[in-house]
This record gives sequence, structure tokens and C-alpha cells, in this order.
Amino acid sequence: MAAQQHSADSTYDVDVLIVGAGPTGLALAAQLESFGTSFRIIDRSLTRSEQSRALALQPRTLEALRPFGISSALTAAGHSARGLLLHLPDQTVPVDLSDAGIEDSEFQHLLFLSQAETEHALAAHLSGRGIRVERGVELQDLEFLDTEDPFAGVEAKIQRMDRGIERIRARYIVGADGAHSTVRSKAGMDWRGSGYPGTYVLADLEVDGAEPGHMHAYLNEDGFMFLFPLGRPATWRLIAIKEDGDPAQATLESLQKTADKFSGGALTLRDPQWISDFKLSHRMAEYFQNGSVFLAGDAAHLHSPVAAQGMNAGIQDALNLGWKLSLGARGLASEELVDSYDAERRPADKDILQFTDRIFRLASSKNGLLKLPRTKLLPTLAPKASGSKSLRSRLFRTASQLDTQYRGSDMVDTGDSRLPAFLTAGPKAGDRLPDAVVLEHGRERRLHEILATPGFHILLCGPGWPADTQLRIHDALGRLSPWLSVQRLNVGSRLAAADPSEIQDVSGLAFERLGLSVRRPEILVVRPDGHIGFRSQGTDVTGAVQYLDRLTTPAAGNLAAAV
Repeated sequence: MAAQQHSADSTYDVDVLIVGAGPTGLALAAQLESFGTSFRIIDRSLTRSEQSRALALQPRTLEALRPFGISSALTAAGHSARGLLLHLPDQTVPVDLSDAGIEDSEFQHLLFLSQAETEHALAAHLSGRGIRVERGVELQDLEFLDTEDPFAGVEAKIQRMDRGIERIRARYIVGADGAHSTVRSKAGMDWRGSGYPGTYVLADLEVDGAEPGHMHAYLNEDGFMFLFPLGRPATWRLIAIKEDGDPAQATLESLQKTADKFSGGALTLRDPQWISDFKLSHRMAEYFQNGSVFLAGDAAHLHSPVAAQGMNAGIQDALNLGWKLSLGARGLASEELVDSYDAERRPADKDILQFTDRIFRLASSKNGLLKLPRTKLLPTLAPKASGSKSLRSRLFRTASQLDTQYRGSDMVDTGDSRLPAFLTAGPKAGDRLPDAVVLEHGRERRLHEILATPGFHILLCGPGWPADTQLRIHDALGRLSPWLSVQRLNVGSRLAAADPSEIQDVSGLAFERLGLSVRRPEILVVRPDGHIGFRSQGTDVTGAVQYLDRLTTPAAGNLAAAV
């Protein structure tokens, strides 16, 4: 499918217009392509930037990118840090990240990789499928097709450097065009927040004296300096706060003075590939949606780069939104499903923004009272905290975005037969589906790998399922057949004959992580974004069918009676 393919509805030239071809826009394009949705993706820049503030991929992002077949290549290209060295004025505290408690993911470490590398992998994936990013194309204006119905689609006026003005009618438009988003401005969506005081510097360079394979955090009364093992285009990424009142552009010489101040002369900086001064802000759009207009990534929320959250949150935005727009374009989504993007992602991104804000203020504040946690409490508490595996795990699971959940969403549900959440083990409806190694057709595979095809996945877990269950579900939800798989998941043994159609949990870890019992059947519906949408005990599938019927039937009607 080419990106320029026309919408099946003649009202529109294309189903989705994506403005911005950074990681967020490219990830959205990849998901739309996997569903066969017509779209165009434009960017005003003539070439991809080789410089970026984003420097790392979190484990949850690598999981989310798995369906596009690029996670392994990204992992091979990046550098994982298994530890943090916290350099305080009178001591260095090592923080081990190799046992951070994320065994339920294949990707168990923060991966340092330039944003440019991530963009290249996504762009190459799209190019291999005939998708071309239209560069040198700028959005000039947008108007709703029906002034009384903002959900009826938009007309975008774009300026092409090679062809002049063009107008595009789209069912949906997504602004992934960064902090100064034209889409956000033209749609009248408020941008709230403020800038941090001071000026900061980024640099990709070589550093002699820094232990390789670790992150380094230097903290003192003057603020912070961080070193991250980037690998390319240089071994290290440096982030630091500049001296107050220093108006000069940062240079290698000024960076060396900063490094001397924080490391006591232990580091030698050389061979810079890139040095940039910048201001930092923490901001969020009041809403992520206005009718047929959506915001994602930096156009929706802006973070400090210190905790490596912004780009990752943007990719999660895209992969929460893409499948909803794809189903909506095909007439297979309720209005509530399409509109749930704002209700699910804005609270999640708000939590991430608050998390990064707390970390950044702790590291950077020069206010007498606000810097006390860094200068007085941290030296006392850090050695004890670093020895607590449970605390390290809790912090790393938050930073890795594995714990992001949508439990309060109307787009998740729990069957009446399931006990209250506080009495049950395992993930709840709205949580990410944990991963584990299982056996399929006699071959070891990851559960996430098996469920990586686009669409909904129903897992019939445990014993007692009637032989015709899968057929009855498919009959009841026939309109979803291209986007629905139904599979059995059971505890098995390599030595015992197994049903070849079943996924076998030989180790028992999948059942343990999912909170399942080998004696009790349970049904799980996994959404296209890898979150559990529905779970219920017993072999009655009516609740699961009703759940999917509610999400994917725009008009009134209920197909559950067909079961």
C-alpha cells in the first residue's frame, strides 16, 4: 500500500494526514500501514535531522515497536546501561540496574540510541512497504469540513516546495509536529506550562575518565551534569546546566570547565560531534483531541530530556491512537473508542510529565530549600536506597513505562464472574500484558511475538473450553475477522503430547505473570496496543463478545446474541 492511497470514502482524499515525521509520526504511520489504512505523512524539513535531544528507548517502547520488526535491530545498534554511578561531592554510589525487576519483558534495560537512529529504522521499515515521507511540505492552515460537526473531518492547506499549494481532505489529522505545533495552533488547542529557569547544554563527544557501560550523574550545590553512553555519533551524551549569566555559546573549553567543576578534574572532554545550548520547558496541551484533530508526542506534551521519557511517551501516544483511527476509518470503531485516546493518554502523559518534572527539579534547583534534597538528603539516603531491589524495581518500572495503565478507561472492562481486583493476582483490565517464553507448534517464542499481528487477540486460558469456542467467537464477530485472533493458552509439558493449536506455557511463568490458575478457565482480550481490554473467569464468552461489540460497532446493535 502506498501512503498516498485514497480513502475508501469518496468524501476524503485520505483517511489520516500525519503532520510531522519524527519518531511519533513515523510510529503512527507504521501502525496505520499495518492495518491497511490510507494516510499521508508530511514534514516541512527537507531531510531527517541527525541531531536530537532524545537519546534512549525504554523497554515498553521496544515492545511496542516489535510488530514492525525493528526492535531487534534497534537493540543491536544501541548500548544498554546496566548501572548508574551517582557522583556526589564526598562519595560515589553505584546503583545496579541489572536486577531491576522487569523479567516480564524481553527488553530488560534502558537502551541508549540516538533519536536519529530510531527515526532511520522506522523510515526504512516504511520505505520497504512503499511508504514515502513527503518532505519540504508545510501545513499552512486547516478547517473543519462541517463547522457544526468537528468530527466530520478536516481540509488541510499545505505548501509544497515543489508544487505550490495543495488541499487535502482527511477524515482525521494528527499533529506530531513538535513543541511549536502548527496543528495545535490552528485547531485552537491551548498549550499550558512554563519554562525552567536557566540554560542547559547538550553535547555528543568523547570523555576520558568515565567508566564505560554506565550512566553517570554528577550532583552538587551548583546543579547537575549527566553522562549517558550513547555510542553514536559519539561515545557519550553530556547534559549539564550552564553557569548563571553566561550568555556565550557553549564550547568544548566551557564544557571542560563544567566537567572539572562537577568531577574534580577527573574527566577530559574531546572530539565533540555536536554542542547545543537550549532552554527547557514542561508543557502539556489542554486536550489531545478537538473533533477530528489529534495531538501526539511533543505537540501534546513537552518534557525535560533527563529521564528519557518524552520520545518514548510520544511513540506510546502513536500506538494508542493508530489502531483506533484505523478501525474508525473502516467503520469498525464506536465514537467512544476513537475519542478514548485523550481520556487514556492525557492522564498517562500527565503522570510522566510530573515524574520528569520532579527528577529535573531535584537535580537542577538552586533555591536554598529546594536543593536540600539533593545536597543534604541524597548523600545520606542514596547508599541505602541503592541496596533496595524493590525500590530500584519500582523506580525502573515507572521509568521504563511498563507500568503505564488505563484501568480507569471506559475502553476496558472486567467480567461479572471475576473477583474484585483487590482479591485477584496478575494484571487488571487496562494493564500491559506481561511477556513470557512459551511453546507454539513445538517452538519457543515470546508471547508478545505471537500476539504482534495487528488487531485484537483473545486468549482462552486454562482447562475446560468447549471445542467449538473459537468458531463461535469468530461467527459472532465476523466483521472483525481480519483483525481478530482466538488462541488457547494452557500449561503444558515438553514430554506430553500437546494440542498443536494451543500455546503451551511450559515454564508456568506466563500463567504466573498473568495471575491465571491451571484449574480455572479464564478469557483475556488483548487490545492492539498490547493492553488487556477485558478479562473474565469461566468459559462463557458472552462478556468478551459484548466488550468487542461495544468497542467496534458504531451504530446501535449487539452481536453477542449470535454466540
